[in-house]
Amino acid sequence: MARDRRPPEIREAGFTVVEILVTLLVITVVTAVAATIMTNVLPTVHADSSLELVETELHQAREAAMDQRRTFVVTFQGTNEITVQRIELSGSLTLIANYFLGQDVNYTLIPTVPDTPDGFGNSLAVNFSGSDAFEFLGDGTAVNASGQLVDGTVFMAISGNPITARAVTVMGATGEIKGYSYNGSTWN
Repeated sequence: MARDRRPPEIREAGFTVVEILVTLLVITVVTAVAATIMTNVLPTVHADSSLELVETELHQAREAAMDQRRTFVVTFQGTNEITVQRIELSGSLTLIANYFLGQDVNYTLIPTVPDTPDGFGNSLAVNFSGSDAFEFLGDGTAVNASGQLVDGTVFMAISGNPITARAVTVMGATGEIKGYSYNGSTWN
């Protein structure tokens, strides 16, 4: 039997091919698991971010209407845009905010998802008495273009993905704003 005459530092240096292959296998498995998790989690993250955006814009519009004693018009445009405008004393409109929902999230209804617990209706993705706009008055109430109190709901989701369903309701008499997330069976 031949004896290895190299110094111990040299004999112990490096990795075997088997060690390298095992390490690469572990890295591949961990990467695959992480990619699968991200594919399933990202849609709900985008939906949650859109819910937060709509809630925040509505709260800010209501607060500004009360602080400034002016009417603020909130409009849900197209499939994913929200604008907030202030009605000036002259009657002209000043754009205050203009935002778009998160990636792939749109104003939409998913047929298998029921109405929110507030029960304002789910016949339209954006429904404020059949309109896609409403106004916050200086006292914080929400009204339609005719000045009548209006309750309404904004439904949003990634098309065809019920677990991403989100909704924001506005109660006309109080201006109360509530956000809801659908977990596949109930609204939370």
